[in-house]
Amino acid sequence: MKMGVRIMVAVLAMAMCSCLAPQNTQMVGVDVQSWDSAECITYDNSDTISLRNLNIALRYNDNFRQATLPLKVAITTPDARHFEEEIVLVLQHPRTALTVATTESLPYRADVLLNQKGLYTFSFEPQLAVRGVEAIGVELYLIDN
Repeated sequence: MKMGVRIMVAVLAMAMCSCLAPQNTQMVGVDVQSWDSAECITYDNSDTISLRNLNIALRYNDNFRQATLPLKVAITTPDARHFEEEIVLVLQHPRTALTVATTESLPYRADVLLNQKGLYTFSFEPQLAVRGVEAIGVELYLIDN
């Protein structure tokens, strides 16, 4: 009986963790001394029926001290449709004694359907030059229904 309970707990823990793990994470390095231009990431989509949540991942070091990061986000779909908006990321700046750099994953869009196969291009551009950002990226999480 105890072995059955252990197996159920292990299966439940794996199922819960799988809901939290990104299906795909893509990041691109930026100029850590002065990031001031757009950086692009492409995502080759083959799943046109699953809903996803999209997060923006930001990796930064101690030289980045801002509480917020205003960004222009642009997305181009495989059929060349283009969507652009300005957003402001609010950062938590978690600190531990062992980290050289910090990575935060910040919610961007929920319940997204990438309904076309092919390359989606995500572009991220700071509204003003920033120092201490090492990389930016996009995380795509499958939503379990």
